[in-house]
Amino acid sequence: MFSIVVPTFNRCEVLMRSIESIVATRRPWPCELIVVDDGSEDGTFEALTALTLPLPFHPIRQINSGAAAARNRGTLAAKGRYLLFLDDDMIVDENILVEHERSLAGGADAVVGDIPLHPELPRTVLTRGVGRWAEQRRRRLESEPGRLTVSDFLTGQLSVRASCFRSARGFDEDLTAGGSFGGEDTDLLLRLRAAQVRLEYNGAAISYQRYVVTPEQNLRQWQEAGRNDATLSRKHPGIGRVLFRQHHGGTATGRLTRAAATLPEPVLRRLRTAISRRAAAGRTDPPTEWAYARMRDIGYWAGARTGGGILRNSLSDVRILAYHAVDHLDDPVIGRWTVTPEDFEAQVTELLRRGHTFIGVDQLLAHFDDGVPLASQSLLLTFDDGYESLMEYAAPILARLGVPAVVCVVSGQLGGHNAWDVRSGATRLPLLTVEQLSLLSDAGWEIAAHTHTHAHLTSLLGGRLRDELIRPRTTLAANGLRPPRLLAYPHGEHDFRVRAYAKRAGYDACLALNGAGASPTATDRFALPRVEVLRGITPEHLAGMLADAVPPSSPEVGREMKAVLRMALDGVPRQRRRQPEAAMRR
Repeated sequence: MFSIVVPTFNRCEVLMRSIESIVATRRPWPCELIVVDDGSEDGTFEALTALTLPLPFHPIRQINSGAAAARNRGTLAAKGRYLLFLDDDMIVDENILVEHERSLAGGADAVVGDIPLHPELPRTVLTRGVGRWAEQRRRRLESEPGRLTVSDFLTGQLSVRASCFRSARGFDEDLTAGGSFGGEDTDLLLRLRAAQVRLEYNGAAISYQRYVVTPEQNLRQWQEAGRNDATLSRKHPGIGRVLFRQHHGGTATGRLTRAAATLPEPVLRRLRTAISRRAAAGRTDPPTEWAYARMRDIGYWAGARTGGGILRNSLSDVRILAYHAVDHLDDPVIGRWTVTPEDFEAQVTELLRRGHTFIGVDQLLAHFDDGVPLASQSLLLTFDDGYESLMEYAAPILARLGVPAVVCVVSGQLGGHNAWDVRSGATRLPLLTVEQLSLLSDAGWEIAAHTHTHAHLTSLLGGRLRDELIRPRTTLAANGLRPPRLLAYPHGEHDFRVRAYAKRAGYDACLALNGAGASPTATDRFALPRVEVLRGITPEHLAGMLADAVPPSSPEVGREMKAVLRMALDGVPRQRRRQPEAAMRR
């Protein structure tokens, strides 16, 4: 069933503890263990050949070629349906194989688990940081187990169907050649994503890290990782922007760190030595932690510089369309936001004829999070308010054309009506019911939020604002639907305070209405500009609107100043800083 592949280098004692835990796992089906010694000089291979284990065991030795080459070498000898890659410092839970099998048998093609710090480890600058990172990773992935980003996908504990791994041509050995560090897991993730494999997180699949890297080794790994990330940014156009953002390259601190990375190497070497000695001596005081984190970041950018720099290629020119009602409606209040079914079908057909590709939310988020390229002229189709007429008119048209879509619903009016418009004298229109939303979800539609009551968010104070943003997620989940990943701001209204609350509420991105021809990017993901489609726009006019490269509109000074005043009354939620992928430099 499983071929367990463990690469190792000069960690004989640590490796033996790991093998003991693997032997103690539950294995209801035949499994094998393959350990690849990557040219160790501490007697590792001799110790391996002396072992007698209660499962098929294959020790393999190769000259030192790096972790990626060692893993690939192990898979050549593998006979299992599934490959489970483990690091040599992992102490695995007895149910790890059972849990990976449960996810793979359920339809996943690749699975990663939880990797908390081993409780026996002493508290150091390194272990404290790794422990915090692992806990933040666990919480994030438990909220959305099907969405794995480059910061979550690690080969320290990874199972994958052998057929998928071989179709992806394994790990890129050039990235870790000669014992270099980093990048091979991100590269594999991007290639698996390109092959459209199903990736999952299983928090019950647990392996504990016995983090045995020294501060000096860790700083060197960060530098090597920077160099390899520069290589990745050339191999996978688009990922460079993600890596640059993850390492805070565009922030004030990031710019200072990148400037410090240009210091002469002798100066950097003396700084590394002094700081790593403090950390190795067990110092965990705030100044030591701060200095170590800065030196780590400086090393990363120094490595990226030696690799030619991280290329931040322009991402695809994705646009987002914003519709409201698709119906035969003549209303003086909301009529201009209503497109007839005939016009709607003509618009979508014309955009397809002109070479546009309609994408789903999974593709958009993978594009933002991991730099996964999108087809040229990509479009995301969204509908605000959730009118029932979408079932009668828009859904059949899109099903016939094979176009995915997003409907943004007002959670306090599921199966109700457009109360916010009726108060202004508009025609009363029925909204989608829970049952209809479930049918749309089964048909591939994304159910997004449009707040709980369609309120003017910028006028609300904290308690009411939180309620408007959080209740759609809890209400939809309580009705058997997926908690929404996207939020569309009613009336397109937002300010920095609203955006902060939306992020804290758990949304992955938010939709605004400004910037007719602007291309959304990950940097403005909580105010993504959309092209609003109104009555009377011809298919040719709409195509022209999408072709015009209009920059996003700048924040309205008055609006943002009002938000400052409300913040003084109410406060703005602190954001949890997301640890970058490199926090796990091993």
